Amino acid sequence: MKSSITFVPLLTVAALCLQGSVEALNHHKFKPNHDATTLLKGRYIVELNHHNTLPNFVQTFSQSLDNAHVHEQFSHPIFSGMSFSLNGPSDADAEKLHSLLDSDDVVAIYPSRAVQRPSIQAQPLAADVPYSAEQIQQMMPHSLTQVDRVHSELGNTGKGIVVGVIDSGVDYLHPALGGGFGKGFKVALGEDLVGDAYNGTNAPKRGGPPLDNCGASTGAEGHGTHVSGIIAGHNANFTGVAPDATLGMWRVFGCTGTATDDVIVRALLAASDAGCDLLSLSLGDLSGWSETADAIVAARIVAKGTPVIIAAGNAGADGAFTVGTPSTGPGVFSVASYDNVNNLVNKFTTTGVDMKIEYVPAAPGAIPSGELAIGDNNIGSTVDACSPSTIPDTVKGKYALVKRGSCTFVEKGTNLKSKGAIGMVVYNNAGNTAFGPSAGGVGIGIVGIGQGDGEALAAALKKGTKITITFGSELFVVPVTSGKTVSSFSSVGASYELELKPNAGGPGGYIFSTLPRYLGSWGLMSGTSMATPYVSGSVALYLKSLGKAKRPNPAYIEEVFQNYGYQAPAVNGDSHIDTPLRQGAGLIQVYDALTQHIHVSPAQISFNDTSSNKYKSHTLTLTNNGNTTVAYAISNNVSLAVVPYNLAKFGYGYQSPINYSTDAASLRLSKKTIKVAAGKSVKINVKVSPPKTDPKEHIMYGGYVQFKATTPSTPDVTVPYFGIVGRQKDLPIFDEGTPFLSNDAQGDSTIPNNQTIIIHSNANSNDSAVYIITRFVTPSPLFQAHVLDAKSGKVVGAAVPDQPFTPRNTFKPDNQIDVFGFDGTVYSATGSQAKAKPLPKGTYVLKLQALHMFGNPKKTSDWDSWTSGKIQIQ
Repeated sequence: MKSSITFVPLLTVAALCLQGSVEALNHHKFKPNHDATTLLKGRYIVELNHHNTLPNFVQTFSQSLDNAHVHEQFSHPIFSGMSFSLNGPSDADAEKLHSLLDSDDVVAIYPSRAVQRPSIQAQPLAADVPYSAEQIQQMMPHSLTQVDRVHSELGNTGKGIVVGVIDSGVDYLHPALGGGFGKGFKVALGEDLVGDAYNGTNAPKRGGPPLDNCGASTGAEGHGTHVSGIIAGHNANFTGVAPDATLGMWRVFGCTGTATDDVIVRALLAASDAGCDLLSLSLGDLSGWSETADAIVAARIVAKGTPVIIAAGNAGADGAFTVGTPSTGPGVFSVASYDNVNNLVNKFTTTGVDMKIEYVPAAPGAIPSGELAIGDNNIGSTVDACSPSTIPDTVKGKYALVKRGSCTFVEKGTNLKSKGAIGMVVYNNAGNTAFGPSAGGVGIGIVGIGQGDGEALAAALKKGTKITITFGSELFVVPVTSGKTVSSFSSVGASYELELKPNAGGPGGYIFSTLPRYLGSWGLMSGTSMATPYVSGSVALYLKSLGKAKRPNPAYIEEVFQNYGYQAPAVNGDSHIDTPLRQGAGLIQVYDALTQHIHVSPAQISFNDTSSNKYKSHTLTLTNNGNTTVAYAISNNVSLAVVPYNLAKFGYGYQSPINYSTDAASLRLSKKTIKVAAGKSVKINVKVSPPKTDPKEHIMYGGYVQFKATTPSTPDVTVPYFGIVGRQKDLPIFDEGTPFLSNDAQGDSTIPNNQTIIIHSNANSNDSAVYIITRFVTPSPLFQAHVLDAKSGKVVGAAVPDQPFTPRNTFKPDNQIDVFGFDGTVYSATGSQAKAKPLPKGTYVLKLQALHMFGNPKKTSDWDSWTSGKIQIQ
């Protein structure tokens, strides 16, 4: 098997855990969701069995532990508990903590995570740049989703429906967002839970209205204001999805930095208590597990009857299984993104080559003209300008041309600035569409252009052509070649538990909406962050359409939108339908969802993998809630399949991005045609025969059960399905060549197994620790690192506390490997200690093991296992 990775020096550490500090709690109630890039050192969330037990537990906890700090307290029927942090407790404190957590009042302990600010492509428009009402109308995506018909034909604008938004705050003084806060205003509910200065590492300052007034100098992007405008913004020229809906905003991000997941939990509970009709969250992280605290709380709110709509994520470039939590929570509506059909761009002219090139600036404001130079010695690589060492000196005083990829736009721009460049022109790595690089605060002019234009400029520069670029301020509406297809950034399913995520999609690429007034009031953004409020606004329209009728449960509402989705091709002009793993049930069609009376449940099918016959057969129920008989012809409308691996090149490292094949499953349908009278239901059994591909390739096939209407004025309905050829349990967890031990935390050196490692218990010694380097090519339900006596083979402790729910690594430089430090101290292998203790002098080995997906922990064959060479503790 080929190794899937070449380590990138200095940028590869996803996690570093030295046992001398309490960074992971070892207790049988501990339920870590081990996304190592987001875990917060020594910080946890404790769930209690009842909210009445909270006051006494907090009091006892605070009085018993001198080195513990309580952050958030949750006294709520949905989730009761608290978050706390530990700062190097003594052995006595560790025993007290363990005793407290042993209490019957404690249900579970979760590690606390940093929730990243949404990764978006932003295009603020300067206030002095003219754009017309006609251009704004061309940018509205409502014709793609039938929202325009809901407004014009049904007169439904969502009035009276309250949409709760959890985000970065909102500039509610914006005229299109009501001009104020509180009763009688559009933004009527909510709270600032964190304050401007909060960055995820300091204490939040709770209180006051959720105003985003950060100012452009902070680098804040106005994410929450953009989201709010998509849902309910309105003025003479701009109309949100539900323009008369009421908004609530619970601010969880400050002007910079991240948020902690306990703040997200606080916001979810507060929005639920406020009586919101639905909740909308455009945030999350890369782990595909559903066991995080915020995902659990979101799922419980859904179970109580409130729809929760959450972004699937923007990690599509990293391949399959990139839909993130908390959108993976059971019952949560996970949203994919589709590109708008138009984009709003500027153009610059060139001398030396006769070209007018569309561009999108990273920030509003005038951009001076200048000469263009090649920005990387190997321009066109996947890592242009990711290191100053590859940037030629000729960029000094010029705009540097580089290709998009690998490192962030901020890193590219900062590196180029350090070499004297006055600006950066970054060209796309997929498609000739201009885009807005997210690169605020770098201090040089940065613009994004299409791939073809960038390659043409690079070719001319290589020939020695002198090129000067002059930036124009006039805006142009241009068609997007990928319009009404799934956005390239949209995360790919399924969940790690093989549930179909995303569930459906909305417009999220090149979306025009409100921005804070300090950013010019209007602009474009791209992301599932934009698709999510679009779907949320659409659900608000659906709830409004019910009037005083009893509302169905959130699962039924989600199914309504899934039944009538539009399935996009992978590429416009191609007859092949894109996989449900990218688009779920498809782009929502809101008018049909509100007016049609045919309902199919369940609205999606997972045939799982081929490890058993348990999931090969499913029964669909089609119900006619209308007044007339309907008839359908039922067929299998196959989609493209996902080829997750290139075994010859990368082994079982996921291809980034995905590749496709035309491998298709056949379906045995119990009925090929049906006629359903008004008020009646019909059941259809669907049994799959997967494509006959090599099980080692784990092809992810899919398609749609198509109900083709044969009666007039009846729209088709569809049900997406997917499955995997092969057994997920057979997939290796560790990449070839890992685990290994290293003298450094970057994994630059490999210690061979035939070399005895010496660890001195003296912490001041240069050789007081060794580093465990792992790379997870497949998620694992459980990772363990046992320490064994070298002579007897007896387990004497754990080098790393057990790590349930470990996500896979990616090819991104900051997530290629996980690193754990081992300094000769161990946790109890049975979970009886809350703090690591030093090993006695002697010789030991490390045994690392990771449980296969869907594996049985009692079966040795269901584990990947690796044993180190000898380690002497002196």
